[in-house]
Amino acid sequence: MSTPRVRLIQSTLRCLEVLDALAATEEPVSVSELARRMDARRGTLHQQLQTLVHAGWARQTPDAKYYLSLRALHVGKAALTQAGLAERLLPSLEELAERTGEAAALAVLDGTDVLIVQRVESPHLIRADIRVGTRMPLATSAAGLVLLAHADDARRAGLAGRGVAVPAPEVLDGIRERGYAVQKGEYQPGLSSAAVPVTLGPDEELLTLSMAAPTERFDEARAVTLLLEAQQEFYRG
Repeated sequence: MSTPRVRLIQSTLRCLEVLDALAATEEPVSVSELARRMDARRGTLHQQLQTLVHAGWARQTPDAKYYLSLRALHVGKAALTQAGLAERLLPSLEELAERTGEAAALAVLDGTDVLIVQRVESPHLIRADIRVGTRMPLATSAAGLVLLAHADDARRAGLAGRGVAVPAPEVLDGIRERGYAVQKGEYQPGLSSAAVPVTLGPDEELLTLSMAAPTERFDEARAVTLLLEAQQEFYRG
């Protein structure tokens, strides 16, 4: 039996691309700057942004810059709940943060970046400044290395075609075999992290559990041991 053809609504896809582009910025952005980043026509992009403002997905500043509205946060929280992340992973993150004394986070592959979708902060005054919504490069973050290692060949090829630096196959093979990835100062000088994979939901979406700390107090062996234990506790739960 053949699969029915699905007609996609291109205008909707383009508006969703604009939402993704807004999510990748840390501050309100002008039409010109966003057009440059997206390689898009300013006139068309302006119409799309105004559509998103009218629909309540974006806001416009007095100096004609755009940023996401809090509706995106509401939908993001709903996605976490529907996927079971809030119920299943938040307790694991809280326990991991308590046991390590450092920040613990949950991340996914979003476009060409790592996206932090849940985080429990470290009690230390000096800590990694990474918040929910932070985007990190794939090749220099522990979570990104795990996501790359467990992506299929087509996905990695697609990412490489979009300019993402993809480590050599033997590096990714080693991460899969060990079951974790570690980075020391590659994402940010003085910051180290470790990450392990977890899957969730009926489609087994790949996510990562990670912890990060200033390199001076990062204990790799202990971090990896606690992450692997948290991973097993998650699956048992």
